[in-house]
Amino acid sequence: MSEAVLSVRGLRKSYAGSRRGERVHALRGLDFELPPGRSLAIVGESGSGKTTAAMCIAKLTAADQGQVLLSGRELLAAGAQETVALRRGFGVVLQNPLTALDPRQRIWRSVAEPLEVHECSLAAAALRERALAMLARVGLSEAMADRLPHQLSGGQLQRAVIARALILQPRLVILDEPTSALDVSVQAQVLNLLCDLRDEFQLSYLFITHNLALVEILAHEVLVMYAGAVVERGPVHRVFAAPRHPYTAELLAAVPGQAPASPAAATAALPELAAAASGCSYRPRCAQARPICEAVVPPQADARRTVACHFPLGETEQ
Repeated sequence: MSEAVLSVRGLRKSYAGSRRGERVHALRGLDFELPPGRSLAIVGESGSGKTTAAMCIAKLTAADQGQVLLSGRELLAAGAQETVALRRGFGVVLQNPLTALDPRQRIWRSVAEPLEVHECSLAAAALRERALAMLARVGLSEAMADRLPHQLSGGQLQRAVIARALILQPRLVILDEPTSALDVSVQAQVLNLLCDLRDEFQLSYLFITHNLALVEILAHEVLVMYAGAVVERGPVHRVFAAPRHPYTAELLAAVPGQAPASPAAATAALPELAAAASGCSYRPRCAQARPICEAVVPPQADARRTVACHFPLGETEQ
């Protein structure tokens, strides 16, 4: 079996809370592997920890603990020079394309920037030629390549960011809510482009989203996060057809046209990221919570256990 493109082990991240001495645990020991040519979605509502996961994995935010291995090579503990070399192996596409593009530079120059870092011997003409070729692949003409970011639409800007992420021909692309700022019709165009590029270049995607309707289009596997921890994982079709964690069922019930798969949640409160004294972090929202849920933290979902719940949906009590 081929070595995983991405392995994440025991990833933790916390922040100082609003009250003195309080720690907000955004990640509570994230573990997963992403094989070559496969796509994994991390889903959850705001506050679940999914964007923090993406930022820590890309080393754009410092993690407290854990490992991120790119084809077996550790990224988080790497020195500056090795980090630059490892960054060649993955691209990043963020929700707001303007954060990735210099407003004073022509689009082609921004797309060519990674080449200037990693292939510094390339002549200016070769840089432009490579950038124009990749921009053409994502549907942007040479005329658009010579424009400034403010002269392009949101969809065109996101195409430029995708071109920048692919210019070094990485094996992995991290996509953090890549279509959420776009109109619905433009979302569909960008998603179709991402699917075509994945198949053409045999890419692995790490796809961060709150929109479950997009997950079936772009991902093979899904991790469901709540309050910084994975509560359910598995193949997308299996998890969506028969969710086992009440939180997954709640998320699916909120998708238009999806029939509720479990009793309604007790409350719509956002995830509580501050450290709980004990018990399941989801219990204040769970209509099925019982005394053990307050006293005992359920084991996290991992490679052997697909759901972090004392009473998974679909199981008959003994």
